[in-house]
Amino acid sequence: MTGRIGSIRCASMSRGFSRKLPEKPVGGFRRESLELDAARGDDAVMGMIAVSVGAVVLLGVGLVVFWIEPLGVLGVLERLTPNFIYRVRTERPLVALSFDDGPHLEFTSEVLEILERHRARATFFLIGERALRHPELVSRIGLAGHEVGNHYFRNGSTLLHSDAQFVEYLEKTERAIGIAAGRKLFRPPGGVAWPRQLRLARARGYECVLGCAYPHDPMRVPVWYIRWLIIKNLRPGTIVILHDGISDPRRSIQALPHILGAGRKRGLRFVSIGELLREGPKPMDTN
Repeated sequence: MTGRIGSIRCASMSRGFSRKLPEKPVGGFRRESLELDAARGDDAVMGMIAVSVGAVVLLGVGLVVFWIEPLGVLGVLERLTPNFIYRVRTERPLVALSFDDGPHLEFTSEVLEILERHRARATFFLIGERALRHPELVSRIGLAGHEVGNHYFRNGSTLLHSDAQFVEYLEKTERAIGIAAGRKLFRPPGGVAWPRQLRLARARGYECVLGCAYPHDPMRVPVWYIRWLIIKNLRPGTIVILHDGISDPRRSIQALPHILGAGRKRGLRFVSIGELLREGPKPMDTN
């Protein structure tokens, strides 16, 4: 009997004890933690999506600017890179024509013949070592009334060159192409150089020139695109960039007569960059 009563008491005490114990909160905390982790995960995913969309938009804008070259963004580019000249602000009906990477025995000769037929003038940015191989072409360019500019001694980037090597190549090219006293123009290979290199060039009397009508002809774009982009951007003060010294400039040479004819119909005259600069305001000194 006593054992039965004891069993009843133990069971009763056990039931009472179990009623008084609080529920373990571990499961609740775990649910809240999982919900919080899920929310954070959603935020991270949304953030990644936003970054990806932003990157795609920026890439799209960059491609549009690269391939269409709207003149409306030129002011921003000029403010971001004030050491370069992209155009000349003038009301006179003048456009500067320029050719890079020559001289080339075959293609530079073809370009000179087309320019002569259309009574157009241009600036030829010559590579120093190529000018040394074809001094007769350098002389022919000058005798035809065109201008020569410094396009560095070798056809390669300046970015890995020391200041001393940069100045050496700049000066070697100057001697090779025979830049006379007066206006000196420099266009870095690929249109890219360190700001300190541009300052070194300017300290030696050079003006650093790019352009605002460049159809990326080294990428072997079709003739219609070369014509379209340049003609679209033909305005008083425009600087056109083409190539006569790349491996195959035939598309540019094929497009050239059409470009010259379209400019003439608009009342524009094609001149050297030096002549265009003489007609515009003096570039801002950024030293």
